[in-house]
Amino acid sequence: MRTWIGLWVVLGLCGACGSAATGANGGQQVSDSSGGDAATTSGDGAQASDAGADISADSAAADATSGSKATPWGPISGACGALAGEWTSSKPSFFVNTWSFASPGPFDPKPLRSGAKARYDGPNAGGSSKCSEVMSMQLLYECEGATTLKTEVQINYAQQGAITDWLATVAGHKIGVSVTRAYKGPTIQTYTESDATTLLTKKLNGVLESTANVVPADKWQKQVVHIWTLRPDWVPVLQTAWEKLDAATKADTIVLVTVEAGSTDVTADTCQ
Repeated sequence: MRTWIGLWVVLGLCGACGSAATGANGGQQVSDSSGGDAATTSGDGAQASDAGADISADSAAADATSGSKATPWGPISGACGALAGEWTSSKPSFFVNTWSFASPGPFDPKPLRSGAKARYDGPNAGGSSKCSEVMSMQLLYECEGATTLKTEVQINYAQQGAITDWLATVAGHKIGVSVTRAYKGPTIQTYTESDATTLLTKKLNGVLESTANVVPADKWQKQVVHIWTLRPDWVPVLQTAWEKLDAATKADTIVLVTVEAGSTDVTADTCQ
């Protein structure tokens, strides 16, 4: 697929990304046909309440005709409500959406649903990833009707290695979500295919490692690599790099790229 298609998607000139070619909403999705804390073990009471709070008639998924979902912070457009057919697919896929924040800040955590709020208020396993993980949860609640089962510090592994950032349930499926950022600081505007390949390879190999090491009780059916970026022009670079990766690295992982527009709080990790 030519690079300009990825840019066309992220600029919102299509509807929600749908099936492998052109979805019901006219959107584009790339699908690779070659790729064969206060710990609890089942989610604490606040997280369990997501089942009621996160799946409601008006917020479980995006408007299927518009590909846009209103949220308290601003609309999500593009691939929102588009992953329903991916949870049982054996193929990798690449989706893009844009979250257009109505206000540049300060970040308002009050509308966070309970699982995301618990992550916002809770500990981090390391690194500057709190904001991207919190809003990854919120986006998948809003768009795909997800609920939080466990945060990263609650997921158990048989041995040390790469870890997954949160464990969700979506449409009855356990889904692991690994969150990252295509971000090189506030002043760097250049992002190369080598940069994208390094990021994707690291995260996708981490998905394979955490999937191999997770204990049976926490084992997910599939994983999502959720990438946040501030720059729409970096999305085609990520897409091109992803297309060139070998099938074993891609496996059956979903790559979801979210462009943060009108704000920097999520990608720059300044939502505190």
